[in-house]
Amino acid sequence: MPEAKEHNRPVGEQRPHYEALDELIDQMWAIPAQTPEGKAVKIMVLICSVMGKDWSEHDGEVDVEIRLARALMIELVGGEPAAQLRDQFAA
Repeated sequence: MPEAKEHNRPVGEQRPHYEALDELIDQMWAIPAQTPEGKAVKIMVLICSVMGKDWSEHDGEVDVEIRLARALMIELVGGEPAAQLRDQFAA
């Protein structure tokens, strides 16, 4: 069907970008986070790049488990990055 063919075209064009992102994330996980900033960056990558789109939904729209896990990870980030993430996920 033409619709399926057109759907597959942009998906195929995105594949190299997602593969490059996956490679960068794998490299990042291999480096131990030894500073609070390094730990914060890893958590931000987890929230923003690894987790599915449900993690970016408004708190009222996601399951309680996602909301609690996200709140814990944002707390672990701490400081100004945590404030930015709280704002991003607020209403």
